[in-house]
Order: sequence, then C-alpha cells, then structure tokens
Amino acid sequence: MEILLGTQGLADSRAYVTVVAEHLERLGHHVTVFTADATDLHAEGLRVVLAGGGLPLAPDVIYVQDAVAALLLADLYPLTPQVLALHDDRGELSLPPQLPAVISWVAVFDERARARARAASLPHQIVRLRIPVDTERLSRHEPIRDRPRVALLWLEHLSGYRRGVVERACADAGIETEGEPDLAIGQGRHIVEAMAMGLAAYVYGEDGGDGWVSPERYELLEADGFSGGAEPAANDFERLRRDLDGYTSSMGSANRELALAHDAQLHAQQLVELFGSLAPRRDPVDAPLRELARLVRVEAATARRAAAAAADANRARAEARRLETELAEARERAEALEERVSELELAAQEAPQPVPERQRGVRRLLAREDKLPSTEG
Repeated sequence: MEILLGTQGLADSRAYVTVVAEHLERLGHHVTVFTADATDLHAEGLRVVLAGGGLPLAPDVIYVQDAVAALLLADLYPLTPQVLALHDDRGELSLPPQLPAVISWVAVFDERARARARAASLPHQIVRLRIPVDTERLSRHEPIRDRPRVALLWLEHLSGYRRGVVERACADAGIETEGEPDLAIGQGRHIVEAMAMGLAAYVYGEDGGDGWVSPERYELLEADGFSGGAEPAANDFERLRRDLDGYTSSMGSANRELALAHDAQLHAQQLVELFGSLAPRRDPVDAPLRELARLVRVEAATARRAAAAAADANRARAEARRLETELAEARERAEALEERVSELELAAQEAPQPVPERQRGVRRLLAREDKLPSTEG
C-alpha cells in the first residue's frame, strides 16, 4: 500500500508520525511523510519530502495530522481518501476541515477527542485508537526502587507556577531529577511512555492532577487522555506531596503490562485495516482548497504568536510579583535596621561618659594596634 503521511508542523505530532511511519514500513508498506518542517525526521530514517516536490504519484491513502495538510493534499490528490488524526481536542485548528468529502475518517485517541469530533458541524466516521508507543525500545530491565529516588519530569506544558509546585514537592520528598528514574510526572503521551518504561506514572497537568496510574484507574485516566482532568480535584502542593508518599515499587511492573495495550505494532495493524476499507472519492472537493489552507496556516501562526505572547506576559507578571515580594522584604529589613539604629543611638545618649583616663588608655591601645603615632597630650 502507498501511504502518504501529511503534517503541516511537527511540534505536536512528530513522535506519533515517527513511530507510525516506522511500524507501517515494517509491515511492508511504502510510506512517505509530507511536511513543511523536516527537522530531525531524516535522522529517523524516514522518507521525508517538503511541500512542493518528491511526492508519490498516486498514494492509496493519505493520513494527515492537521487541517492545513488535509486541505493541501486534498488539492493535490482530489480523489485519494483521507484519514485525520485528532491530536488536540481543544484547538479548533486541529479539527478536520468542515467541508464535505475532504476527510473520510477521524482517528481519536481518547474520549475527549471523540466527543469533540462528534460535536463538529460536519459528522465524520470516527475510529477510537490508543496512543502508540514502541514497547520494544521503551523498556526497563531492572525493577524500580522500593523508595523513589529520582523522578523523570515532563513539565514543558506547565506554567511556571505549576512547575514550581512539582519541583518543590519532589524536593520536599527527597526525590531528585537526575539519574535513573523510578517515577515520571507529566501528561498525555509522556505517561504512556513512562508506563512502557516500567515506571510509576503520575498524571499532572495545568488543569488538574489525576494522580497515580493504577490498574483500577487506568480505563478512566486513559479515556481522558491522561490529561489530568478525569477527576477534578485540588491540584496543589499538599495533595501532590501526600501522593508522592503513596509510591510503591509494584506500580512499575503493573504499568508495563498496561502499556502493552498501546504497542505501536498493534496500532499500525489497526491503521492498515482502516486504510484498506477506504474507497477513492467519486468526485473532487469543490472548494478553493489552497486558499483555505493558506488562511488556516496564517490563523495557526497567529494563534502560536498569541500563545507565545501570553506566555511571555505570564512570565513577566510572575517576575514582577517576585520583584515586588523582594522589594517588600527589603523594605521590611530596612525598617528593622532603622529601628535598631535608633535604639542604639538612644542607648549611646543615655550611657555614662567615660572618664578622661579611660579615654587616654583607649587611644593608646588603638595607636599601638594601628602602628600610628600616639595623640595623647
């Protein structure tokens, strides 16, 4: 089968594209990755082409990771069926284009994304898959320790405040962040990767913290995409610190068994079954697809800049609050010093004056220590 994987940007889908392309090729299929950003993908040994050249003549199916790639490739291959992977249930630009016949199926990886796809104005066929991980590469040969010593932290998705909560809780529990890890804290794909590595896995995100993954809670947390919002609760230092004390070494082996349900080999087989069921379009999409792709791309860039500006503003506000706190503390220290100086000046005024002989003795002592001529008259 000739399979074309399409993505406009690889920031969110790079890990997924890499593992899926590799395992589809292991099954003997011819896979090409179409992207506007080929950073590091050539090093993965994948067949990568940039927009404008090197594309296959007639792929059997197109598997896209975003709306921009869907529109561009629908214009280039008007009769080839497409499947879209919905990676982000919150971003409007992650939804399939709301045009008839562009997308045949939508692949989702949790129930949050399924609900989002169902709510779109244009209904699509939906297939529920699991986040794939390479359980062969991500494995651990030694058991994790009875008491946690090192944590693997995936905190790039968190604000400075939330990162501080995690780092402070780990430090308070005596858990370091360098070395062979026993546990991982993060969300989404990172949690599945930690499970495949045989680590204890703690779900913690910006909007919530669902705590430890366990066989009893696995289905609930997996359905929520390990996002931290399955069970709304206080996402604060006290709870995280208490939960860290609940770590047990048996969590690692249990998680490894659960991660096998996310094996990339099984995921690739499910995709091939889906791709094989698709029929070519009867008619091309009647819409200005290139122009729509350009507008979506511009909107996506604007959204990224707005998000970056908001993050910068949040950091600036946090820094301003820190400086305000330091200034207030410095003022308190200065006021305390001024009070102490006043007390010492008052005590000096009230103290009895030394007799002249004592003054002359002090002067002689100082003169000897400083090796200066005596000023005694």
